[in-house]
Amino acid sequence: MKLAIAVALSHNSKLLILDEATSGLDPVVRDDILDMLLEFVQDENNSILVSSHITSDLEKIADYIVFIHKGRVVFSKPKDERMEQYGIIKCGSAQFDELDASDIIVYRKMDYEWQVLVADRNKMQKKYPKTMIVPASIDEIMLLYVKGEAA
Repeated sequence: MKLAIAVALSHNSKLLILDEATSGLDPVVRDDILDMLLEFVQDENNSILVSSHITSDLEKIADYIVFIHKGRVVFSKPKDERMEQYGIIKCGSAQFDELDASDIIVYRKMDYEWQVLVADRNKMQKKYPKTMIVPASIDEIMLLYVKGEAA
């Protein structure tokens, strides 16, 4: 894979399209490849379109994340906006019943708690000061969108 990316970079391409470029690689080689890709996009004339199931790679190198599920675009947002603003309310049934449905993107009943995805965790923390609201990872956001229910 390192060789394939090096060859692609040697053609002075402005756009790289990569499909699962780091899958099956050990963590050290994967990190080396991600560093190469980050170096490539330091030139703002260059871009990379990455298709990947390894969300930690996306967290490291992506500017925008488009999540496609069953052929439908579920969301398309700048990664930093999603990572900084989105949150998950973890609460019991009584607290869940008190939430305003308009604040909920999706929710999921787990064994011992409700998980509720919200778009602005700081605003929700002020609105619901007694609830636990944690930052949401890309994995958690995707899982809630796929396995959760809309409000």
